[in-house]
Amino acid sequence: MAGVTFENITISYDSKVIIDNLSLKVEDGECFAILGPSACGKTTLMRALCGFKSLDSGQIHIGGKLVGSKDKWKSVAPEKRNVGVVFQDYAVWPHYSVFENVYYPLKKRKVPKEEAKKRALHAIEQVRMKGYEERMPAQLSGGQQQRVALARALVSSDQLMVLDEPISNLDANLREEMRFEIKELQRRTGITVIYITHDQEVALAIADRMAILDQKGYVRQVGVPEDVYRNPKDSSIYKFLGVSNFIPLERRGEGYALAGEGSDEPFPCNVPQELRGADRLFAACRPVDISVGDAGPVKGFVKHVVYLGNLFEYRVLLGGREIRVQQDSHEAFKTGVPREERPCALSFRNLRFYGDEEGGTPS
Repeated sequence: MAGVTFENITISYDSKVIIDNLSLKVEDGECFAILGPSACGKTTLMRALCGFKSLDSGQIHIGGKLVGSKDKWKSVAPEKRNVGVVFQDYAVWPHYSVFENVYYPLKKRKVPKEEAKKRALHAIEQVRMKGYEERMPAQLSGGQQQRVALARALVSSDQLMVLDEPISNLDANLREEMRFEIKELQRRTGITVIYITHDQEVALAIADRMAILDQKGYVRQVGVPEDVYRNPKDSSIYKFLGVSNFIPLERRGEGYALAGEGSDEPFPCNVPQELRGADRLFAACRPVDISVGDAGPVKGFVKHVVYLGNLFEYRVLLGGREIRVQQDSHEAFKTGVPREERPCALSFRNLRFYGDEEGGTPS
């Protein structure tokens, strides 16, 4: 297998810098997600790794071998980097059968026929497409076509696979199915996987570790998904990793109250020591960490109630700002669903505190 090291790499198009002095290390045999908003440089990073985009500075190593450098004579050609790639649009050849699609990269590399056939059939079996070898892409669903693309990537490399938004074009059910298929495939084969996406749910579900890039292409945080989600380094990461509420608070004596005129009711919170001197701060929380009912320390007003099947979502006015509250449907039916245009009471858990709403230091 092969680990990957990006060492102080800078990449630009014309005079615009897309990636600036980025360093990352992907361990051998792990599933590593690179997560960030659209146009932050994720695909550019993938293209540089695969050899499709040159570097302005820095180096890229695969399995300890230098493959990318500003000096072209030190760089390795894309076809010699031993990287399997799966793109967003599958890129399955419509005029080739499933077997022919998977067999083709081996044929191009002049692998002996019997060995190539054996490896192609094995890859098809690994992605659970055995029995579909003679089918044409037009006879396959989107998820099945994506499996063919995964099989083709597997025969292209048994060491490193790069997946660039591979399931974003699928419907919701297929996306959920394929993310577990990809993770299971990585576990079975032990191949190193770099998964590039803007979808935080997918990254959290499949990654052993993840790196979060901001809009300018800088690495904001690296870690295991659970730690990044529970302990985001700043408020921008907190907001990016899921639906969030940022409730503005103002100092009132020794404590804090909801910001705004005439709002002197204390807001129950345990502000960390390093932020207690702030005149204004934000309490951040997830919608699922708010309880709504008839009794609670904070008063609100229910504007809208939306039933989403497995949960209810409420839009609640709090201190002149609308916040989102989510409640499990079974719990809601048991305790009673709040009615629209009625006062309510709120309780909060798992609050985090920031000095501002974008990029502040977390508690």
